[in-house]
Amino acid sequence: MLGGCVSAWFVASLCRVTVEPTTIVALGACIWLIYTADHLWDAYRLNQPAHTVRHRFHQNHFRSMLVIFCLTALLGLAILFYLPRSVIQSGLFLLGGVVIYFLIFQLANLHQFIPKELSAALLYSLGIFLPVFAQVEYWQLHHTLFFGQYFFLALANLAIFSYYEYDSDRLDKTSSLATQYSASVAQSVAKLSLLSAMILLGVALLFFSPQSSDYFAQLIFMLMISVLAMVLFFSDLFRHKESYRWVADGVFLLPIIYLLFA
Repeated sequence: MLGGCVSAWFVASLCRVTVEPTTIVALGACIWLIYTADHLWDAYRLNQPAHTVRHRFHQNHFRSMLVIFCLTALLGLAILFYLPRSVIQSGLFLLGGVVIYFLIFQLANLHQFIPKELSAALLYSLGIFLPVFAQVEYWQLHHTLFFGQYFFLALANLAIFSYYEYDSDRLDKTSSLATQYSASVAQSVAKLSLLSAMILLGVALLFFSPQSSDYFAQLIFMLMISVLAMVLFFSDLFRHKESYRWVADGVFLLPIIYLLFA
């Protein structure tokens, strides 16, 4: 959630768009609600104790999390009255995507046709770019570069989780890229996503002046790619106490460096 908020502020700064704090709070609430709804559903459908820490937590505290979920949803509805009209309009399109996501992957069981990691990465990227979509007048090349970089980083993040959690997801009968295909496929998708992000990084470094803040932003992207690659290639190190989740999700907090020093 915090990573999504920081990333939304980051891309808004890169795209020269002003974002109201209420928009960031609303985005953070939406990310948390989607994340929690997904885990609450998984916890509800499991007939045995979950094999992952996060699912076990939602099982053990199901009622409490459901109450917090409802209160957060009410907070999100209240914030709607303070959001710009353009943000609300763009958000409605994204809401449609979220509904389709849950219909496909949680209710209709059509995950065998579209890996959920692909759709989730796309929705996450669209979410953090929502303030940009709502306010930018002309979509330009550098906007596409930034969006592509975030999409491939998000996809790599989710593919890495799928790779690490193959055994627990298989035991819990949870659909993922790894259980749908194999752990090696999930690992390959993560590698290809990081490679794609690196290619876009190279294009961006040629595109921007070394003296510009956008060039500095690419150094942040380089750091994010490097950390995710480290998590992917040193799995023995990061399996301990699911530290891979903290590090791989923490990647999306790194743009704070840009917001503080650019």
